[in-house]
Amino acid sequence: MNRIHLNTAGAGLMSPATLNAIQGFTATEAQMGSYETELAYEALLNDDLYRLVAKLLNAEPAQIGFFSSATEAWTSILGKLQFPRGKRVWVSTSEYAANLIFFNYLKQSREIRVEVIPTTATSPLDLDWVRHHLDDDVFLVSVSHLPSCCGVINPVEALGALLKGSNALYVVDACQSLGQLPLDVRDMHCDLLTGAGRKFLCGPRGSGIAYVSPRLLGQLQLNFADLHAASTDGQVNQVDASGARVLEIAEKSLSALVGLHTAVQEYLQVGGGQVSTEPYALLAQALRRLPQLTLMCDQFEQTGIVSFVPHNVPAKVFVDQARALGLNLWAGTAAHTPLLLKDLGVSHFVRASVGRHITLAQVEQALVILRSL
Repeated sequence: MNRIHLNTAGAGLMSPATLNAIQGFTATEAQMGSYETELAYEALLNDDLYRLVAKLLNAEPAQIGFFSSATEAWTSILGKLQFPRGKRVWVSTSEYAANLIFFNYLKQSREIRVEVIPTTATSPLDLDWVRHHLDDDVFLVSVSHLPSCCGVINPVEALGALLKGSNALYVVDACQSLGQLPLDVRDMHCDLLTGAGRKFLCGPRGSGIAYVSPRLLGQLQLNFADLHAASTDGQVNQVDASGARVLEIAEKSLSALVGLHTAVQEYLQVGGGQVSTEPYALLAQALRRLPQLTLMCDQFEQTGIVSFVPHNVPAKVFVDQARALGLNLWAGTAAHTPLLLKDLGVSHFVRASVGRHITLAQVEQALVILRSL
């Protein structure tokens, strides 16, 4: 059975080159020793990888940090930010549940007020509302570029243009857009961008990236710096806080970072944001014509992910049946994107996500299976 993987929004399939890079690093560790292998890969780990990801995001290498996941990057960095008591935080309806949980804790500890940016009939962000309500009381704006539940594209560049010059910090969660859309932190005017290596970038699990602007870095209150960026005489700490690496933990999965390096190289070699959207468009158009299901958020521009509610069977049963026929999908719940799905009245759905390696022929094969369910 030639399995068709339409679950890239969960985790993309690593290429043979990425897998070989990870296995080669691990094999060298077993033969030479872990510290010795780290020294052998020093240029890749401490220089090349930072330059590659900086190129991917149009940033500077010193503005890039690496973490075990995007959630760790997002929460650990914002956890070092002192939120002024009583200030307002804006979020999108696309916000990931873990981000909302973080802000809910701040409601209790810092009495912040979390406000949801409204949508319009044609846009997931009401930019006119932003323009008319932005003032110095807004401390931070957090937006998921694409939600985890569907492929809705939030206009992060247009929002950034409105926020530019204001006091509001701007945070972009790019978990589902990293590896399928061009990302330029300068065009976004964002202060923090986080993303996962394992999804559309097709890197390994255990790899997350962050871009941190100088403005945000200067506002963070460090409660710890690891030995790659700090030293002590036992009484006084000396910390190099000149770049985002100060936010990292020294001990991390180096094999995952070696795999991430190869995955980013491959993505840049195929043109980065120039990934073909034809397979996704074919899938979305065909699903729109099927009477046994209803597409979600079809009024908004979408990419990469198409989600739907099947009429005849529960979402999990639908996904199990598809998997038995060789098609990988994912059964989603409202818990991961609670604001958006509450508005839609959807509790369970099926998510199909198209990575850059999926061909038109594979989409046609997937549609044969989907029409049979």
